[in-house]
Amino acid sequence: MKKDFIEYIKKEFGFDEQEVEKFETSLNTPLKKSIRINTNKISIEDFKIRALKNNWTLTATNLWKNTFYIDREDAREVALGNTPEHIAGYFYVQEVAASSSPFYMSDDKIDKSEYLILDMSASPGWKTTQLQEYYPNSLIVANELDKSRLKWFFSNLDRMSSLRTVATNYDGRFFKNTPEIFDKILLDAPCSWEWTAFKTDEALRYWNLKNIKIVSKLQYGLLDSAIKSCKVWWEVIYSTCTLNKFENEWVINKALKKYWDCIEIVPLDPHLTSPKGEEQDFDSPSPSGEGVRGWGVFMRNWPHLNFTGWFFVAKIKKIKSLTSPQPSPSQEREQNSKWDNKKEEITKIKQNIEKVNSTDKKKVLSFFEKSFDYDLSNYWIYNYKWEIHLTDYNLEKVIENIFLYKIWVKIWELKDWIFVPNFYSWTFKKFSKNTLEVNKSDLDRLLKWFELESPHLTSPEGEEYKDWYYQIIYDDIEMGIAKAKNSKIKSLIPTKLMRN
Repeated sequence: MKKDFIEYIKKEFGFDEQEVEKFETSLNTPLKKSIRINTNKISIEDFKIRALKNNWTLTATNLWKNTFYIDREDAREVALGNTPEHIAGYFYVQEVAASSSPFYMSDDKIDKSEYLILDMSASPGWKTTQLQEYYPNSLIVANELDKSRLKWFFSNLDRMSSLRTVATNYDGRFFKNTPEIFDKILLDAPCSWEWTAFKTDEALRYWNLKNIKIVSKLQYGLLDSAIKSCKVWWEVIYSTCTLNKFENEWVINKALKKYWDCIEIVPLDPHLTSPKGEEQDFDSPSPSGEGVRGWGVFMRNWPHLNFTGWFFVAKIKKIKSLTSPQPSPSQEREQNSKWDNKKEEITKIKQNIEKVNSTDKKKVLSFFEKSFDYDLSNYWIYNYKWEIHLTDYNLEKVIENIFLYKIWVKIWELKDWIFVPNFYSWTFKKFSKNTLEVNKSDLDRLLKWFELESPHLTSPEGEEYKDWYYQIIYDDIEMGIAKAKNSKIKSLIPTKLMRN
């Protein structure tokens, strides 16, 4: 264990030797496996029934109502991520403390108002999908800068089937160019990876305050951008998976110092408290060494007290438009010119996104009607990079200001003038036509990309249906779309979800 880190924690948080020992011991104790139930797809009670049937033991976390610790008798038989319930998007494997930032944004209440919400640093997707649970009628803009993380990010959002999520690929500091357009912003800031100390000592081997301060400057830049792009009277959640004050209080303090009359800290009602259970203030360490206006309760998880990973959350409310020196006429012209060019660039790129024409829309609607007796006429259907995407939100409201990198849910493509579905076309409820019940053995074969012999399959009428499709059902779970041809059927499951 890195001694500098332990000494820092001891000094900054006033730990005595006994508490330091408990803290160090907790870092060598593996965290319990925990999950978050996706209540957009299944109720907590129905999931508990299914877990009991699978011989899974769920234990309440005493934190959020839809997070549970899980123990499984079948853990060696199949990985948790390869269970039918996980593939179907019924739950997300998520560390308990990591679910706290959306919890505090929503106050653990379902809000059916229609907001525009930014998840500024969204990968791997747990926050995004959780926000969609709390705000089912809102559009979630999920931003991720690192393209290397997008593969699993997209896979998670496809699996959780959010029809009101779009992705962007910006440096989060870009959003300061779109002032006051978001109702709510969640910034789970990139941090110094202290939390990985639970997994490896390497996380703290090179820990030092010099590197921490470099990270905190990036975090402040992101928070500054979030404050600027948030509407007045609405809120920004700032969170990290670190304990040190430079990535937490220092960042909040600097924003309070700059925008002292425009923002305030919203006291949280903490389920998890600081080590001494006290209200925490925001004057140490301040950027200038001086105290600044603004204090309140924030949430900080401690592994030796809460038996979770470490996590920090603060809520900021914007109470006034930002005041800043007025630019000179030449500076204003230059700024306007730059933003006009940026908007023109965004508009040109966004020509890749367009509502499907009436002919193509008819083909998509006809496919689902004939194949599954399902009506898609109330959805918005977009053509994006030659692929068909589905949403129940009119994206015209946002595409003037933001370049969208991806739209959910992709149901696939028009190929040779015929609509071809993908695995995720099962996003909807169970279809009333062309569903195929399979047993455990058959499901295992399909998830390994083996074909099943099904001699009694009947194709829809029409030459365009030489290949046709079934919704696979296992134990009353919709398990994706499979392609049928002649007497054989093959799953369309993506390689990321295949079983070995």
